[in-house]
Amino acid sequence: MTETSASFSDQQYLGSVHLFRPTSDSIPSAQVNDIINGLHGEDLIATTLGLSTYNGSWSTQHIDRDNISAGLLDNFVMAVEYDSSGNLWIGYGSGIQIYNGHDYSVIRDQELLKSLQIRDLQRWNDDMWVATGNAALNRYHNGTWTWFAPFSPNGPGFYEADSMALDSATDSLLIATGHDGLWKVTTSNDTVYFEKIEDKNDLYGMLGHVRRDPLGGAYFFNSTQIAYYDSATGFTQILKMSDFYGGPYAINDVAGGSDGALYVATDNGIYVWENGQITRHLGMFEGFGSSSHRIRTVFFDAGNRLWFSTLDNIGYYTGATSTEPLITIETMTPTSSPTPTFSPIPVPVNISQETTPGEILPPAAASPLDRIFAFLSGFFTFPHPSR
Repeated sequence: MTETSASFSDQQYLGSVHLFRPTSDSIPSAQVNDIINGLHGEDLIATTLGLSTYNGSWSTQHIDRDNISAGLLDNFVMAVEYDSSGNLWIGYGSGIQIYNGHDYSVIRDQELLKSLQIRDLQRWNDDMWVATGNAALNRYHNGTWTWFAPFSPNGPGFYEADSMALDSATDSLLIATGHDGLWKVTTSNDTVYFEKIEDKNDLYGMLGHVRRDPLGGAYFFNSTQIAYYDSATGFTQILKMSDFYGGPYAINDVAGGSDGALYVATDNGIYVWENGQITRHLGMFEGFGSSSHRIRTVFFDAGNRLWFSTLDNIGYYTGATSTEPLITIETMTPTSSPTPTFSPIPVPVNISQETTPGEILPPAAASPLDRIFAFLSGFFTFPHPSR
């Protein structure tokens, strides 16, 4: 399929788009909450109907209502992350499971997790950080759980963290909140320090989502603008919704490429920003689905494939500069494969606990209303982050 008019720099591109529609032998749902790289080159995709794995074909793990040590705790998977020992952590609206390659262990003890609603999981060196509903952050470190309570002395000045991203340049953890500004976490001699880097009333304080930049720093964004942050220069505005050709279009997600380009998921396809300007637009005419221009999520995997999701399908894009304006489109009809095989090193998860005291709202219960709200959130401005 030939299309050159969307190349704002008059550069021609050769790309391949692979689309997958939800079916029983493919991914079960196009509502993607998180994507991570697997241990052996596969992609793990958290959806509202199970945890899917793609390694050339699809397989999906579902809830096992008879034995929670043999399957998922819930089909609505919010977040996934590997720890430093290769165990897979799976976050839900009602707790955490840890898969060691053979069995699932469950963490639903509110002595450990003051809120059981898991919003994000982020490995940081040997630690696992957990963003929960209205109870700020938990950390699992050397067999011990620590709760960093909201508004505790020298602790997090927020209740809910929307998303977390590692800044590889400074070995720090960056956190976006929807209502209480933007934060940076650093550690020294086993002491954790919280620093507010942007107040909610500052220019970028309401950019409530964050994604890492592979080259260092991170991108903070909301539906109207994107800013880049690094510790040396602070915040730099990148794009506003009115900057998109034919816009304004709402911003739904961003993904930084290893080449320094930024891929922006919008209500009108994907815009590519590089060298200080928008250089490409990827949309319906490039094969990104025929029924909706709205791209909900974007994510680069270890094979440098750009995964994306719309309301109706998911897929991945591979593209490179070319002298020919050819774009090939392939609709995949995958075959099912057995349950994905993980090969982590099992480690026990102890239940010793530390608490950083502070005031907190009552723990969020996994009520039917919470579940309905979580389900509806998959359809609107921004899905759960990946990163």
